[in-house]
Amino acid sequence: MRRKKILLITPMLHQGGFERICAMTARLLDDWYEVHIAVFTKKDLFYDVTGIDLTDLELPAKSGKINKIVNIIKRTVRLRALKKRLKIDVSYSFGTTANIVNVLSKTRDVTWAGIRGYGALTDSGIKMICKRADRIVSCTRTMEQDLNRRFAPKASATLYNPCDTQEIQKLSKEDEAIHPAHLEFVQREGALIASMGREDDLKGFWHLIKSFSVLKKAMPDAKLMIIGDGAYAEYQELARALGIEQSVLFTGVLKNPFALLKYADLYALTSETEGFPNALIEAMACGVPCISVNCLTGPNEILADDFTKYTDRHTVYKADYGVLTGIFTGRKNLNAEEITEEEKTFADTAVSLLQDKAQLDAYQKKAQKRAEDYSMEMYVESMKRLVDEESI
Repeated sequence: MRRKKILLITPMLHQGGFERICAMTARLLDDWYEVHIAVFTKKDLFYDVTGIDLTDLELPAKSGKINKIVNIIKRTVRLRALKKRLKIDVSYSFGTTANIVNVLSKTRDVTWAGIRGYGALTDSGIKMICKRADRIVSCTRTMEQDLNRRFAPKASATLYNPCDTQEIQKLSKEDEAIHPAHLEFVQREGALIASMGREDDLKGFWHLIKSFSVLKKAMPDAKLMIIGDGAYAEYQELARALGIEQSVLFTGVLKNPFALLKYADLYALTSETEGFPNALIEAMACGVPCISVNCLTGPNEILADDFTKYTDRHTVYKADYGVLTGIFTGRKNLNAEEITEEEKTFADTAVSLLQDKAQLDAYQKKAQKRAEDYSMEMYVESMKRLVDEESI
């Protein structure tokens, strides 16, 4: 029986969110389909796709409006020729620029446009993408519902990002991977709150640090650990201004963050917005109970069986698999003397959870079980079901 041919399209395969999902999808589907990848440029290739057929269209990004338009035309011509030559059945693109070229280069293939972040709903090309794509694939159901309501695509689906829960649990046991200074910090007396993410304003880490300073008044021995890429200079200064610098650890990027993460008593997500918060699932895979702001999108779908019951963005919910709190509002504020009521509420909710051992233990058990719903195996089954639905 002829194997269906899948083409995955992404601008690059450098270190990034949807690039990681593209590379992971290629590897996971390779046992089932004939998988190909097309990139606009192989520059800064980061993800290992050895063994997967990779085509470099050799058309990197250009600056200037006219150059961008010319680039879209050239990319479309080359991608259409590639689709014809390979006789592609399904073309699945990641990111707005790849989505535009994918739908414009349609031949006999079924085109899927992947929407990986809520911000994409305001991109200039979103209406055209939704009109032309055979299917819009979102990473959360909330995003899918909003896209259907606002742009009425031909067809839609939700594919949650895959999480290698088995590998994460294996890596979490590798204590030898932990830096001695980091190990000394996490093993100090007191509850450990953790969060992960690059240094980016969207992650709302100033809210987390301010909330933690409030939490320490009730739990003086508590510690905060932020794992992720960045210098975090302004956040270190904020911690100093709040008088909590000795209780806050910025680890920087770690090859194996899970060995350290498993020591956390609570994982905290304070983002202003998310596409799909992979780090939340990864923390749950390590068996860490979670508290998260109810931001768009993902947290309420991860922490609840029926996310439609938890849509008020300003309410605290004890959901099925973790605690949801109200979102933070207002602009970035690094003034240590100004702490909002929302930051105080987040702190009070975290204290209440940390001091309720029975509830904390229950969420710990539920977290690891819930993470399995986003396993690689579940992702592959969802992908196969979607491909089989298509009339190819």
